[in-house]
Amino acid sequence: MSKKFTALFMILCCICLSISGCGKPAEESAAAEETTAAAEDAVTVVTNLDKPDQKQWHYDEDGDFYYIAGIPYCETPADENYEQLAIFVPAAYLDAQDNKDGTFTCTLKEGADLNGYDAQQAPIVMPIQTEGYAASEPLTEQVLSEWKGLSPQIAQFTSQGFVYIYAGCRGIIEGAPSGVTDLKAAIRYVRYCDDVIPGDAQSIFVYGISGGGAQAAILGASGDSELYTPYLESIGAVQGVSDAVTGVMSWCPITDLDTADAEYEWMMGCSRRERPEEWLAISDKLAQAFAEYINSAGFTDEKGNVLNLATSKEGVYQAGSYYDYIKRVIEGSLSNYLIDQQFTPEKAQEYIDTLNKDNSWVTYDQSTQTVTISSVADFVKAKKNGYPYLVGFDQPAGNNTLFGQGHGEGSHYDRILANILTDMNNEYAADYNADLAKTDAVGNNVEQRVEMYTPLYFLMESREGFGTADAAKFWRIRSGIEQPTTSLTTEVNLALALQQNDSVESVDFETVWGQSHDYAERTGDSVENFIQWVNECMK
Repeated sequence: MSKKFTALFMILCCICLSISGCGKPAEESAAAEETTAAAEDAVTVVTNLDKPDQKQWHYDEDGDFYYIAGIPYCETPADENYEQLAIFVPAAYLDAQDNKDGTFTCTLKEGADLNGYDAQQAPIVMPIQTEGYAASEPLTEQVLSEWKGLSPQIAQFTSQGFVYIYAGCRGIIEGAPSGVTDLKAAIRYVRYCDDVIPGDAQSIFVYGISGGGAQAAILGASGDSELYTPYLESIGAVQGVSDAVTGVMSWCPITDLDTADAEYEWMMGCSRRERPEEWLAISDKLAQAFAEYINSAGFTDEKGNVLNLATSKEGVYQAGSYYDYIKRVIEGSLSNYLIDQQFTPEKAQEYIDTLNKDNSWVTYDQSTQTVTISSVADFVKAKKNGYPYLVGFDQPAGNNTLFGQGHGEGSHYDRILANILTDMNNEYAADYNADLAKTDAVGNNVEQRVEMYTPLYFLMESREGFGTADAAKFWRIRSGIEQPTTSLTTEVNLALALQQNDSVESVDFETVWGQSHDYAERTGDSVENFIQWVNECMK
């Protein structure tokens, strides 16, 4: 049942009950209100899925947690080999009776306390392990029994009082939006089972790296978006239950693919000038298109100043307040590195000297322990960050597969690049435009599917999707500043959009000097830092 139909039905029920109750005694009116509430509850959740069998818990002695694996989270799965989940719960939260067959019958333990949480209030964490937007195989009982190395990984979270839920999902071969659709269905199922699964279903935190970090960000931005309704209905997801999440932890999210080529060429194009003239012309046009995008997006800095790009003597649009902002992000990252390494002023200067070995582009101020770089282009050239994002117009990259029609078929997806090729009468223009017009089983074309996988589409007031979804309240984003896989602007723009969104309560963003496409952290361990952050969000 669609949300619109459910809402309309509930309204009609309320109207009918209101009319029939006119002039009746208070007792009858109260009874009518109870009937209305019962009717609302009856139509809120629509599913034929069973809740987890409480007689089928397993115990992991090494990790001291109970778990149930192989739970289907949708009625008509597109691929039942992937669309199932596993639940891992601290042993402290359950009273268990041994069934003498390797399973346990469990009930919620009242008054249990672990790290300040109990069985009803514990946060739920969900890893999104879909690097490269790949499919994620579920943790079945067989996998868990064969791979003992999983136990300590899971126990990192359960020992801190967290409930850990791992959902398998389809991926790049099946095409967008299959992966996020499956994860939304899993989240809905968890909420549907809130009365039998320990943990607070209103406190779900998702986390991942690369394509997993991207899909975590998409989940965080697109909560309850109706764009996903036909896809969720097609796999028999629980209806009438929210799929919004509370918090998002993204390391190096490869996202905002609608502008990714333009972003990359604006920032990285200066390091790759030894290419054919036509390629250079396309690169410069992409950089200009990114400037046009920035100047219409409405990004603002921490003081509310609108960020923009302006023409420049060197490079393409390498000036303006947005350019200055990116430059400050780079400078701040290097300054933080010098502090985190606990360099003395002399050691810091030695490190700066190594950076300036081939070209003097960094200046260090010992009195303030801060750095200044000569330009963004000099940073790019010094770090030799020249990954060829455009791998070839006739050789679709992984992201092309993501927006294909499934079965691993590729499809061009970049509307900005398609328009440039069309204007240039490029031989590939026809292929781009033909691919962009292709529709999937529910009638959405490639551009619409790209929007569904673009967090900023839902977060930015300048985008059509603004106000159509429920954004997560808490965000933590980390990226390695030397990652070659996408432009630094990807994470910066995501952080800027979140900081401007009134539904978002906090944004913790850092780009880490000296690290690449990894679980980048300024200091400490990535898992421990994530756990500490969740604890802070839960206060």
